[in-house]
Amino acid sequence: MSIFTWLNLMLVVLFGTTAQLSLKYGLYISSSTKGGSVSLKNLLLSRYFLIWFICYTFMTILWLYILRTIPLSQAFPVLGLMYALVPIASHYLLKEEVVFSQWLGISVIITGVILVVH
Repeated sequence: MSIFTWLNLMLVVLFGTTAQLSLKYGLYISSSTKGGSVSLKNLLLSRYFLIWFICYTFMTILWLYILRTIPLSQAFPVLGLMYALVPIASHYLLKEEVVFSQWLGISVIITGVILVVH
């Protein structure tokens, strides 16, 4: 697999992670302005929803390219890195608590992806 293909695959993971964080933060912002209830209108008009949409659009386009160049059995497990990156990023950027068992699970996911790729 070429370095260009790997970089595209990592971009898919980063776009997916960014999209999840943007949607979560957009929901948080839209609910904090309305006293705890989520305003769908505020969410849909927010820049965080736009970031989510753009990230998922680019993620999907790149994923289609990757599926043409890499066997699905190699590419798909790498998407599992999103299951590790989302909690890590949520911990540092959104100040969400990540407990020991989650850190352990994150390390198992990363180890599993490394084993599948090799």
